[in-house]
Amino acid sequence: MNFKLSLKSILFILSAIFPFALVANDNWAQVRIPVACIRDGKGHSTEMTSQAIMGTPLRVLETDGEWLLIETPEGYNGYMNISSVAVKSDSAMEHWRSASRLVSVSRPEVKIYVSPDERKPSDVISELVLTSIVEGRLINDSTVIVTLPDGRSGYADSKAFIKAEDWASRPFNMDRAMETAYWLSGTPYLWGACSTKSVDCSGLVRVVYFDCGILTLRDARQQIGIGKRIEPENLTALKRGDLLFFSNTPDGRISHVALYDADGRYIHSSGLVKINRMSDDDPDFSKRYYRGASRIVGMEDTPGIVRMINHPWYFNIK
Repeated sequence: MNFKLSLKSILFILSAIFPFALVANDNWAQVRIPVACIRDGKGHSTEMTSQAIMGTPLRVLETDGEWLLIETPEGYNGYMNISSVAVKSDSAMEHWRSASRLVSVSRPEVKIYVSPDERKPSDVISELVLTSIVEGRLINDSTVIVTLPDGRSGYADSKAFIKAEDWASRPFNMDRAMETAYWLSGTPYLWGACSTKSVDCSGLVRVVYFDCGILTLRDARQQIGIGKRIEPENLTALKRGDLLFFSNTPDGRISHVALYDADGRYIHSSGLVKINRMSDDDPDFSKRYYRGASRIVGMEDTPGIVRMINHPWYFNIK
């Protein structure tokens, strides 16, 4: 019998023989749900190590058809269930990077509805958390039409969005950054969480700076190595937005990060997002060892700190 196999058939056969074969053509994915979990293994019972939000581009390194080994835009690796993403080709991602896109700049979650007029709970298609990215355009003064990464379309309030290129290139605004941090006050701590729904300590840093168009490394032990170093004894040099680092022992591994505000106050996620002071009589501060700080502002586009307009996964950079 003389027959030819299609490329898709060949890939299917290879995937059966090698259940974690490298992805050939469709080596990208985008998060298709409001917040997707990244885990340290294949399985919903494995530890969640981080999260990615709607529209985040992901490099697919390996797949078994159910679980993807992915890389995030900040270089974080982990496993994500295929139900959380829309698989994309190189050409689809190249188109997306130059398409008309909108970024949610609303701190409260934004609802996407089936029509421009209906606003009942049964008309909701999805929701978007802060800094979600979707394709879309304005259709009138109050409404945008958006397309989600998996092709679903709907309508939302225009005031919740700005153009992706405007978000990615706008000057850093420290007032907005700290307002976002304080707006999250009371948000529950969750290990590995990284959205306005819940955050861990380094996730709070990531959410606050990403809202201002800056991508940082993900974990506290990575964040201490980026930006401008401020030694622990130099407390008078601290400025708003600096990252404060802590460990459980004097020379131990960095285990916690906070955002400095002013006059010794800092905001961080510890049980929940809350405010404490750099004072020996503050029970939160005194239970940890302060190990110094890093300054992100003014250090954009140095290792570990990327202005989003310069990130090649988000924009076709010439």
